[in-house]
Amino acid sequence: MGKRSDIHFVKDYQPDAEAVVELTNAKIVDVINSCFLDQNVRVLIQNGKIVSMPGLEGESLEIPVDFSIDLQGKTLLPGFFNVHCHIQMINPTLFSNFKTIRAGKKYHDQQVEKNMADCLACGITNIRDAYSDELRPNFQLRERIRNRKIPGPRIKQAVVVGAHGGYLTPKLTGMKKVLLGILGLGTMEYENIHSGVIAFPTGANQQQIRDAVDRAIDERGADLIKVGESLEESLLNSNPITMTMDQMQAVTDQARRRGVQSTIHCVSTDTVRRAVAVGFSSLAHMARDGILSQKDIDACLKSDSIIEPTLSVGYDMSWRLKGDPFYNDPNMEKLYRFRNKTFGGLVETFWVPELKRCVIEGFNKANLGRYKMLGILNLSKLLTHFSRMVRYGIENVKMLVDQGAVMACGNDGGIQSCTPAMIAHELSMFDLFMNDEILTEKFDGITAVQTATINSAKSMGIDDQFGSIQTGKIADLAIVDGNPFEDFSILGKRVDALFMDGRLVINNCGLRV
Repeated sequence: MGKRSDIHFVKDYQPDAEAVVELTNAKIVDVINSCFLDQNVRVLIQNGKIVSMPGLEGESLEIPVDFSIDLQGKTLLPGFFNVHCHIQMINPTLFSNFKTIRAGKKYHDQQVEKNMADCLACGITNIRDAYSDELRPNFQLRERIRNRKIPGPRIKQAVVVGAHGGYLTPKLTGMKKVLLGILGLGTMEYENIHSGVIAFPTGANQQQIRDAVDRAIDERGADLIKVGESLEESLLNSNPITMTMDQMQAVTDQARRRGVQSTIHCVSTDTVRRAVAVGFSSLAHMARDGILSQKDIDACLKSDSIIEPTLSVGYDMSWRLKGDPFYNDPNMEKLYRFRNKTFGGLVETFWVPELKRCVIEGFNKANLGRYKMLGILNLSKLLTHFSRMVRYGIENVKMLVDQGAVMACGNDGGIQSCTPAMIAHELSMFDLFMNDEILTEKFDGITAVQTATINSAKSMGIDDQFGSIQTGKIADLAIVDGNPFEDFSILGKRVDALFMDGRLVINNCGLRV
């Protein structure tokens, strides 16, 4: 595994689960009311949960304390989230050669373990895998983390449900299957019980679709039902189809009946309208084929759908293309400047040494406008879908943020050069594009804190247990220096300490029990 000399993982935490541990001398962030609690408020932890917060009205003062930890006046936040990533996709670069592909496969497991440890190091205690063609690796990884064989966050798993020929349910035949196999992408047959995809006939009725949702939950262990809708050409599918409104409604309705969240790959204005109308729990990504109307914005605001814009996709996938109308777009200019300034630091922090060179080489190719895979496949046509994101996608997110839409934090980690732990980078993309007007801050510290915590917990359907520091909730707690309301760049950076399930799992600042 990559070096983690700056991260002290705690292996010998003394208090057992039954012991009452008291946390004192902290600036506790109330994410619901966007303020700090009185500094005299304490947090009592037992059996992995917050059992009382003495100093707040109505909280018990009668619980005897077994251990006390002074948090040194640091800031205490709930654990953070990544609601949209792809754990098994280790993708140093899209512009790869056979050497890069071989390296990615050779060091795959090493990078996955680093990614999981990095999540904790950045205060991320819950992540959601938004698509995996085979489920077993993630389930095995989840068990290793649960049994404390390796450090890592909790993992929720999506299962794709869609019609044959859809964006994430392509027909796996011929050279397409061969190419996907070379790249390590989805080639497992959908009827295999370990597949992360369940496909139904294009003309399936509502009962067939409800049955598919039930299978995803009962047979495949889905924590999230995902629909992949896009008319854009992709490596998976050159001519995808879409579902009817009745079919989409059956998906969301059955997921609600089963108490499971639903999400949709949402990159067009039409998909936004359809998705909001049928009540998806969240919209993944953002429309990038045009500008949403005020009617569309109003519909989003009136709905319960949470937006997961994954702005990091633009960072990793939006490049200048000759003849493209967005070649000299001001947002493209801004992105290039920001990317050239920050890319090297991200690679150094988040990639294992054996893959860093591959990531940098891919970046250098893209910066020179060399967009070929395996030296022969020109990906310029694919990239046109992402170049327009810098104009339409950014503007749509900006309008939604400005009018108060609920945002969640996901970065699509698994796309080229991006890893699941990079949520500070995702928030920096909000800052770059939402706060670009003089004296206007559309995405402020309050919004950032809520995006990284309670909003994301709601998007994952676990806000009754996570996302805020309240009695009765699981004691996932990130300790950092600074005031996130004034400087939200501290969110998702290396934490000073971290509690997960009430246990001190990272201690970089010499906390004493």
